[in-house]
Amino acid sequence: MITYHINEPKTLDSQEILSFLRETDELITPRLSVLVVLEDYAKKITDKAVMFTARDDDKIIGLSAIYFNKAPEYSFSTYMMVKREYQQVGMVGIELSSLVKKYIKDNDSAGLRFEIRKSNTPLLKYNLKRGAKIISENKYPGTNEVSVLMELTYK
Repeated sequence: MITYHINEPKTLDSQEILSFLRETDELITPRLSVLVVLEDYAKKITDKAVMFTARDDDKIIGLSAIYFNKAPEYSFSTYMMVKREYQQVGMVGIELSSLVKKYIKDNDSAGLRFEIRKSNTPLLKYNLKRGAKIISENKYPGTNEVSVLMELTYK
């Protein structure tokens, strides 16, 4: 059975997060490991981000990490991933997104900002459909990939 959890900063083990990042690294273009040192990133988000986890048999199968800010500031989603074998099972990503939205609304943040690949058309369309606005476009360093910074405002 899949369970969902909200984890405040410094409540998860950075080695468990590192293991998840390594297991899912190939699912991101460009790979996260090309952009950051995974060990450092795991430590940073474990220490500073609110993390939303989906677990199956106590193993992390989905993870969303946000740097939370109170209004008038926006929170920032720094990471969101579901293991490949769970991406079509039980809407894990949508459940994690719903948890994030509820947390942001309940704790008085202005909304959520996040970055996605412009070439990820299904995700781009999904976010535009749910009311996100494109704030800017940026090129990933050392690649031909373009990202869009999006913003969702919750009232």
